[in-house]
Amino acid sequence: MKRKSDKRASGGQVLVEVLLMLPVFLLLVFTVMETGHLAFRTILLHHAAYEVARIGSLTATAIAAPGCPPPVVSANKLKPVALSFFNNNAAGAPQVSAIAKPTLQDPQEGCMNYDVEVTLVQRIPMIFPMTGFILSNTKDRRFRVLTAEVRMPIERPLFK
Repeated sequence: MKRKSDKRASGGQVLVEVLLMLPVFLLLVFTVMETGHLAFRTILLHHAAYEVARIGSLTATAIAAPGCPPPVVSANKLKPVALSFFNNNAAGAPQVSAIAKPTLQDPQEGCMNYDVEVTLVQRIPMIFPMTGFILSNTKDRRFRVLTAEVRMPIERPLFK
């Protein structure tokens, strides 16, 4: 036969067990939600890098001339394109760099082919509590630095 005091003591035990497991459960839930947030931000950053590289490959100044001068990529023209993806964003604007990198030599023309390489780097703040201990890659455990790098070939007109 159970006494009334035993029932009250077991109720206190349940409360203590819930209070011990609650932080672990919340950390698990917040980590799953933060991972989804970071996945979304990664997809957005890679899409922006792809679009900037595509526009950079189309607007690069490639000259068909003897001596095969390298194409000119204007990073200043490409920054507004990248920033248009991140307007009014709490995470802030990414750092944008775009350069022309040589790839392979064209056997018919004897000139090097070039790719425009676009790199976007963005600091994403952790938005859920406690997740910075697991998912952050900065010293202060409050941000995750994401990097997206895309290469796109630059079309060179044929020299005649």
